[in-house]
Amino acid sequence: MAISAPDAPSTALQRLLTAVADGLPHAWPADNPDEQIAEAVEWGFPLYARDGGVHLEYPAAPLSAQEIADIGGIDPAHIHLPLCCASTNTEVLQDTCVDVCLTESQWAGRGRRGRQWSSPFGRHLYLSYGWTQHSPIHAALTIVAALSVFTLLQARLPDLWVKWPNDLWVGGRKLGGILVEARPRRHGETRLVVGLGLNIHDDPGLPATAVSLADLDIRVTRSTLAGAILRQWREDFARFAGEGFTPFLPLWKKADRLTRQSVQISDAQGMRVARVLGLGPDGRLQVSCADTGTVWLSAGDVSLRPQHP
Repeated sequence: MAISAPDAPSTALQRLLTAVADGLPHAWPADNPDEQIAEAVEWGFPLYARDGGVHLEYPAAPLSAQEIADIGGIDPAHIHLPLCCASTNTEVLQDTCVDVCLTESQWAGRGRRGRQWSSPFGRHLYLSYGWTQHSPIHAALTIVAALSVFTLLQARLPDLWVKWPNDLWVGGRKLGGILVEARPRRHGETRLVVGLGLNIHDDPGLPATAVSLADLDIRVTRSTLAGAILRQWREDFARFAGEGFTPFLPLWKKADRLTRQSVQISDAQGMRVARVLGLGPDGRLQVSCADTGTVWLSAGDVSLRPQHP
């Protein structure tokens, strides 16, 4: 379950996690082992003291850079797999040698509108994919990224849909979300990163408003799914760069469930109810409000929730 996480694990604990990442028993650390185990429990890292050693027990198969690379068609040297980190998006934004970052746990993952989240160890998919470009950022990139995941999962999840602009829902519950971030660089370049959080395995901490693939009887390893998503992203982003958003509008119509429905809008003006009219070719959403009439919503400034999911 996503929880507020303003701090970071201690350096000593992060070193210990790195040492035991292979899942094999290791000797007790020389400095304050009991304190590090206690801290690991607080952070939800599955470290255990047993038979005179320290063990890390993964709740599911550990991430595999080679499997992800083979399926995704990406050089494994450009895939970064820290055991834990503040945010996979941050890792990719800061290091242009890293195209892909996944982690077992992050303590300061970011959501839209400044939200900050942490994530349980080893249960879900925390994936970021980045590149550098000269052209301006298209606002519909977030929607295209979500539609890629929709494309891969829709056959097995008939109730799957995309809630504008970045969330994947199954019926009335959230399965995952996308965050696109950008950082200017020298010579007019921009570093872009697309981040995905997707609920995969059993997780008793998920709120009632969320759902995982395991809850829906879909069993898949995170590495297999990550590779497939990366392959789809590379294909779709290349088409998006060359042809724009128009070719994706038919797919959006399949993924959309809010057009002609009432939604609750939350933005700088407060909260209000509107009726969704449809999506424009620039990725903005057109809605009709009783007080302001027809307006266009931009993804970065507003969030919305269906009145009747």
